[in-house]
Amino acid sequence: MNKNKLWVVGAVLVMVALVVGGWLIGIQPQLSAVASANQNRVSVESQNAKNQLLLSKLKRDYEGIVALKNQLDTLRAAVPAGADISTFVSELNGLASTHKITVKSISVSDAKPYAPAPPVPASTPGGRPTVTTTNPRVTTANFVLIPVQFSVTGNYATVLDVVHDVQTGPRLFFVSTFTTTGSTTAAGVANAAKASKVVIPEKVDATIGGFVYVLLNAGDSSKVGSGS
Repeated sequence: MNKNKLWVVGAVLVMVALVVGGWLIGIQPQLSAVASANQNRVSVESQNAKNQLLLSKLKRDYEGIVALKNQLDTLRAAVPAGADISTFVSELNGLASTHKITVKSISVSDAKPYAPAPPVPASTPGGRPTVTTTNPRVTTANFVLIPVQFSVTGNYATVLDVVHDVQTGPRLFFVSTFTTTGSTTAAGVANAAKASKVVIPEKVDATIGGFVYVLLNAGDSSKVGSGS
């Protein structure tokens, strides 16, 4: 082999080495970087799409935040975080004034822990007993009931209106007892005798007993009492 051929072979080898070296040192790392950048871009775009969906949901939820706050205020008025008996008494006095009856007395007993209602036995053989469903977050530790009893004097129909209004008022009130006593006028007796002899008193003394409820905030038991 002469010197010219050696130079040719050497030149070829050098060019091959340059090409391979250029690939390994320059081009291949750049291609890897491009591939990695594409993967990162796809990942970022996917995360952006998820964030956009979440943002859209948050916007929709925020649009209804006023309604939710109003609903929470209504629920908190019905079942407050404290006894707040003074507000309930004011509500009752307001009803008495509106319906022109007299509140004779109001008594409030000590708060009692909530106790789930026991299952009601099935009415038919083979049937399932009725179970009262409650939210698991409502427990004897955070939900209490306060017995309240009040006596009023007024027209019987008006007293019934008051009982209805106090049950459907802002504060949740469950009526458990209702008793009345009263007397009729002579005209009332005469009118009853003409009809079915059922005597309906013009005015009655009524005693209504029931419960208001308190849903405590977490770890707060200081707001429950008979006069809070």
